[in-house]
Amino acid sequence: MGNVGWLHGRTASAATAGEGDTRMWTEFHPRAIRALRVLIVLFGLICVFGQYLVYSIAEDVVSVYPETAPARWPYTIAGILGVACFEAALVPLWKLLDLVRRRDVFSGRALLWVNVIIGCAGVEGLLVLFVLLFGGFARFEYCDPTSGECFPAAVTMPAMGLGCLVALLLIAAFILLMLVMRSLLAAAIAQRDELEAVI
Repeated sequence: MGNVGWLHGRTASAATAGEGDTRMWTEFHPRAIRALRVLIVLFGLICVFGQYLVYSIAEDVVSVYPETAPARWPYTIAGILGVACFEAALVPLWKLLDLVRRRDVFSGRALLWVNVIIGCAGVEGLLVLFVLLFGGFARFEYCDPTSGECFPAAVTMPAMGLGCLVALLLIAAFILLMLVMRSLLAAAIAQRDELEAVI
């Protein structure tokens, strides 16, 4: 009899906790989701402006340092595509927030959007690797139109190479973190499915 009473008390306390969780969800999560969506839109606008800046800065650099002209378009295209990868990653992030809002994170659809984010980060890493290798191995000559003298063109700087290495490490760390989070999400979905099958 005492065990039955203890079980009843545990059930009642769990129900009360569940009501509290729902209340907390209602009070806090929608606000956080709205704020994150505003930030996503803001980041998207910043990315569009950043792509214009990449093109504009490349043009200014070539006008000041004409010897960098051979590297202008490879770096410009890589920079614009790199920003585009970040823009593309905002779409699955928005979708994940929508799943959270509908309390549908563990349905399995979240894995698809996590995979898209990992893919965007992977493409970003490849673009950074391209810039690093291009700067390290590409060889061009620049001929001064006034003197006619030709000399090796400057396609990169040590600071750029160091920045690319740091960016590659950060991207690799992010991808590994996302893979760990994906495995945790997949395990949680599997446990939820097993629990539903038992119930």
